[in-house]
Amino acid sequence: MPNTINVMYMKLSSNNSVSSLKLISLNIEKRSHFDRIIPFLKKERPDIVCLQELCEPDIELFKKELGMEGVFAPMAQCAVPEEYSEPLLWGLGLLSKHPLQNVTRSYYYGAPDRLVSRQSPYDNETINRLLFLATIAKGEKLFTVGTTHSTRTPAGDADERQRRDLATLLNVLEDIPEIVFCGDFNAPRGGEIFSQIAAEYRDCIPPQYSTSIDGALHRKGALQLMVDGLFATPHYDTRNTRLTCGVSDHCAVVSEIYPVR
Repeated sequence: MPNTINVMYMKLSSNNSVSSLKLISLNIEKRSHFDRIIPFLKKERPDIVCLQELCEPDIELFKKELGMEGVFAPMAQCAVPEEYSEPLLWGLGLLSKHPLQNVTRSYYYGAPDRLVSRQSPYDNETINRLLFLATIAKGEKLFTVGTTHSTRTPAGDADERQRRDLATLLNVLEDIPEIVFCGDFNAPRGGEIFSQIAAEYRDCIPPQYSTSIDGALHRKGALQLMVDGLFATPHYDTRNTRLTCGVSDHCAVVSEIYPVR
């Protein structure tokens, strides 16, 4: 599908009954920023939250604090389990104010029963990769939303592992006709991997943003890497999309999703 923006603002604006879905996607860096993240999410009042680098027990905390449904999908054990009282699984979380239907964990590398300790941030062979998605029912409207945390490389340059995993992810996406998907793609906008995704799905992050790394909170400082993404098929329009810093080591992606019908 071409990377063109099928904007239908006039049609949407003329129909005030069209339901929208407020989405937030955020890499939370495990347990490093709860004092920032939870107040931020409460203030923003999203319909759905897509979290990356979530520790499994913490899905219950987010559900309680936000009053939302929530589901977890494992990727690996924490890289340094000694930081905690016991080894923890970390992965992806989906939280929603509305009923979650058809929750699907599509692994494009690894498997859910293959959960071993991750030895370093770049130890990609021990980390499962998946597209975690669900259908959200808001009123009479259904939205298919997915999130992922893709294969990482040290400098953001594409390598064979990223190419392998991207090919499998795109195969998974081929079977999903309508979707908005987001997450930490670990591949900068303008680079090989990001560009391949943007060639098939609309890149919904406004062009004025050059990085999604929070230089004040990231351990490596102000990296100019736009690695967090929001992509959509033509069935969905996005409005008021923005990045918000001061929440985690990655900026939060905030957007309003409208069905184009």
